[in-house]
Amino acid sequence: MTEHAAAPRRANRALMRAMNKKLVLDVVRSCETVCQADLARATKLSTGTIVSMARELRDQGLVAEAGQGQSTGGRKPTLLTLNPSAAFALACRVGSETATVALMDLAGHILQRDDLPFEPRRGPDAFLADLATFVTGQLRSLRLARRRIAGMGLSLHGPVDTESGRLLLSRHLGWRDVPFKEYLEGKLRVPVHVEAETRAMALAEQRRGSARDVRSFVMVEVDTGIGMVQVLDGGTVRGSHSMAGELGYTVWWPAAPTGPDRPPVVLEDVASIGAMCREAQEGLAAGRTSGMRNPSEAASLDEAFTWLVDAHRKGDELAAEVIHRAAHALAAAVANLVNLLDPELVLLAGCAINRLGEALTGPIRTYADQYLLDTENRTARIEAASLGTDAALIGAGTLVYDRFFSVENLLNTSAFSS
Repeated sequence: MTEHAAAPRRANRALMRAMNKKLVLDVVRSCETVCQADLARATKLSTGTIVSMARELRDQGLVAEAGQGQSTGGRKPTLLTLNPSAAFALACRVGSETATVALMDLAGHILQRDDLPFEPRRGPDAFLADLATFVTGQLRSLRLARRRIAGMGLSLHGPVDTESGRLLLSRHLGWRDVPFKEYLEGKLRVPVHVEAETRAMALAEQRRGSARDVRSFVMVEVDTGIGMVQVLDGGTVRGSHSMAGELGYTVWWPAAPTGPDRPPVVLEDVASIGAMCREAQEGLAAGRTSGMRNPSEAASLDEAFTWLVDAHRKGDELAAEVIHRAAHALAAAVANLVNLLDPELVLLAGCAINRLGEALTGPIRTYADQYLLDTENRTARIEAASLGTDAALIGAGTLVYDRFFSVENLLNTSAFSS
C-alpha cells in the first residue's frame, strides 16, 4: 500500500472514531449515570468499541466512574458519568445597560456570575475593551488557565452574523457591525461563539426547557425590544440576512405618508417594556390618579418597569390598564404568528414575562385565541418559557458545548488534555 493510499484510510478511521466518541458522549451527557452495556444498546456500537471508548474518555478526564450499578446476575457494572469539571464555558449576556458573565461547567451548571455595567453611548470599542479586561480578571481570580476554558458564548441584543461573530445592528445600543468574535478571540485566546439573544434563549429552551420535546415552535421575547425566533424541524430560521424574527419592528399602525420624520408605529412602540413605562408616564402627566411612582424619575428603564410591576401588584388602575393594552397588542402579534406559521408551541419569554407572569401571559393567551383561524378545531399552545432570567446565559453556554462536543473538535484530541 502506498503512503498516499494509507493517509485517507487513517483519516477515515480517525473520523469514524470521533463520530463514535460523540455518540457515546451524547448518551453519557443525557444520563446521570450509565453503564457500558447500556451505552452499547443506546449507540448500537460493539462491546469492544464501547470498552475502548470508555477507557479513552476516562483517560482524557471527560468521564469518571460513579460507583457500581445493580447486578443482573453477574458482576455489578461500573457506572460512568460526565466529569463536569473537565472543562468550563464562559457565557455572557449583553443587555441594554449590563453585561452578565457566567462560568459554567460541562453539565451546564452556572457556578458563578458577575455583572459588568456599561454605558452604550461610550461605544462598542470601549465596551469590548472593558469586557475583555473583566473576563481576564474573572479567570485570574478563579485561578483558571485558559486551556481549561472550552470557549465563550455571547448572547447579544440584536441580529448577528454567527459565522463572522459580528453584531449586525442594535438600535437599543446604537451600535452597528461590531466584531465581537474577532476582538475577543484575539484578547482572550479562547474560541468565541455569538448569537442573538432571542435565538440563544430558544436554544436553551429547546435543550433544557419547555421546548425540549418540540420540533417546531416560536419564541417571543418581550423586553426592551420585542424579538421572535422560529424553530422549524429542530433548526433555527435565520433569513437571508440573518435578521429573521424582528417582530418588534412589524408595523402596528402605518403613518401616512411615512418617512424619516414620520415613521410608522411598530409593535415595540406599543408593547415593549419601554412603551409600557412611557404610557404610564403619559397617564400620570395627564393627571390620572395613581399610586405609581413616575417612571420619568427612575434611574434606569429597569427601575421604571419595577415601579410599574409593583403598582400593578397593588391593584393600581393605571398600571393595570397599561399592561392590559400591551397584552392585547402582543396577543394580536402572537395570533398572527400562529396563523402564519402554525407552530406546535408559542413560548413567551423575556423580562416582561418573567416579572409579570400570568398577569401578562394569561391575557395574551385569551386574546390570541379570539384571533385564530378555525378556533373550533384547534387551540394554540401558548406558554411561558421555563428557564427565566438564566435562559440567555444557558443558551450562550450551549453554543460552547455544541462546538466542544462536535465531531470536528473530537478529532483534535489535544483539546481534551487536562
